[in-house]
Amino acid sequence: MAEEPLKAHFVAEPVLLPDGRKVRVSAYPDGSIRFRVDGLPYVLTEAYLSGNPDKDEAIVKLSPGSQGSNAAHNYTELLEKKNRS
Repeated sequence: MAEEPLKAHFVAEPVLLPDGRKVRVSAYPDGSIRFRVDGLPYVLTEAYLSGNPDKDEAIVKLSPGSQGSNAAHNYTELLEKKNRS
């Protein structure tokens, strides 16, 4: 039998970005953190998950765009298509 998923013990109010997208952050009892972002697609462009020993922090950066390395270019094309329709 599958285990039930953990329920978040903290869910922050959504942060509204200038372009209308929303970012939501949830924290779980096991110490995990979940980020939920509107306006797909995104590409993971930066991740320092073991942290910086001097600052003791982790960084995750998502860039808008389609799969691949041209995230910003793809996002610009997507916005242009939306504006034309």
